[in-house]
Formats: sequence, C-alpha cells, structure tokens
Amino acid sequence: MVKNKNSFIVAFTNIMITSLAQIFYWTLLEDSINMFIYQFFLFPFSIVLINIIFWVSKYKLQFYQHVFSAYTAFFCSIIITFITVLSTSTQELPPGEIVLFADVLFVFITITIQLIILLLLNTFFYVFYRINNYWRINKHL
Repeated sequence: MVKNKNSFIVAFTNIMITSLAQIFYWTLLEDSINMFIYQFFLFPFSIVLINIIFWVSKYKLQFYQHVFSAYTAFFCSIIITFITVLSTSTQELPPGEIVLFADVLFVFITITIQLIILLLLNTFFYVFYRINNYWRINKHL
C-alpha cells in the first residue's frame, strides 16, 4: 500500500507542477521568456529535475514509476497547453472556423520536439541510474 501511495503522490505532484508551469508560462511569461528556451530547455529539464528530487527523497520508487509519472504529467500538460494556447489566441479567425489550424500545428510540433528531448533526457538519466545502482551494489564487495 505504501508503494501505491508513494507513486500516486509522485504522479499527482508531477501533473500539478507541469500543468501549472504551462499555465503560468502561457498566461504570464510568454512575452518575457523566449518560447524556444522555455519549451525546449526549461520545461523538459524541470520535469526531469522534479523526478530527480523525488528519486533522492523519501519516495523510493523504481525508475520506471518515475518515468511513467513524468510522461503522464507531460501528456497532461499537453492538454493544458492546447487549451491555454487556443483560449489565449488573439488572432482573428475566418468566418465559420473555431480553431486556427496554425495553432494546432504549432502545439503538435512543439510537443513532438519536447517528447524527443524528454526521451533523450530520460535515456541519459536511466544510464546514470543504472551506474549508480551498480556502484551501490558493488561497493560492499
């Protein structure tokens, strides 16, 4: 039961922080922080940083549980980003159109690049995780 509670806490915290970060960026910081820097560097690194903090804290979970909660949070933030971008869009829409296709295309290209960056970061940290476990196990030999 404790493991399930810990994984729920980690997943819920990941979802809340990443969703709030996207809302905060798209509503308040869009003009002050470059979108390229935020979406492709700061946001993926913040997801990984959250999970590193959880990994070294009292919430001892397997690596795949941290990665699962990170990707769950990432995909929840996609929905939040999509809703926020479409609701704050100030462009004049042609008659009869509800959503401008350029906004939808922008969101999908951005999340695809973010997903690739997040996959690379998780691969790097998985290798670090395996090396750390190997050193911890073989330290007593």
